[in-house]
Amino acid sequence: MNARTGTALACGLALVAVAALIVFSSGEREAPPPQAAAAASTQATRGPSRPKRFGGAREDCTTRSEAEFPGGFTSQLNLVVGPLVLIGGAYTDAATVREFGGNKFPLLVAAGHRVTVRIARPARRLAGLAYGPLPQGRKTTVRDTHRTVTFIACAPGKPARGYNPHGPSASHADRTPVTFWSGFVLTRAPACIPLDVFIDDAPSARRAALPLGRRCGRA
Repeated sequence: MNARTGTALACGLALVAVAALIVFSSGEREAPPPQAAAAASTQATRGPSRPKRFGGAREDCTTRSEAEFPGGFTSQLNLVVGPLVLIGGAYTDAATVREFGGNKFPLLVAAGHRVTVRIARPARRLAGLAYGPLPQGRKTTVRDTHRTVTFIACAPGKPARGYNPHGPSASHADRTPVTFWSGFVLTRAPACIPLDVFIDDAPSARRAALPLGRRCGRA
């Protein structure tokens, strides 16, 4: 190859490079590096935040019982907090609390809801929730109970003719389908027991008051 041929070839390559640069500059932006693309994809597809998780015990559709509760959400004898009902929770007399160390409350949650009940800090050494797994073969004491229990109701729907552990539940409070669990709230002495109630994905709790042998003021 002589000098003229080499010079002509070099000029031709330079012109091709300039033309390519013009084409790419006038079109769409080039793709980002793989790391940047992955980060952008994660941000674009990230779904809603996960529901808040709590420690303590858990009751769900598979651990339920079944019954009918007329007036569950409307009776003045019950403690009602949104989709949660404590049957008979409006008041327990002191004699019952002293005899049994608390009281038994069927607990209802409307179908499709998730409710976490927590003994509020001022009463955590005084009272406990006897729902969920508990020691067997001996009398349950406050020391055996849970400070927090999450109740996950069955999904709404038409229940099967026979009992299906995965639901839907056949329990109702009037016309409202509910999931029902049996359990106790124990206390060392008659007291107004403050409860923090977290409903579904709500960021904060509702405060309720359970009068176990002692009347409560405003919750």
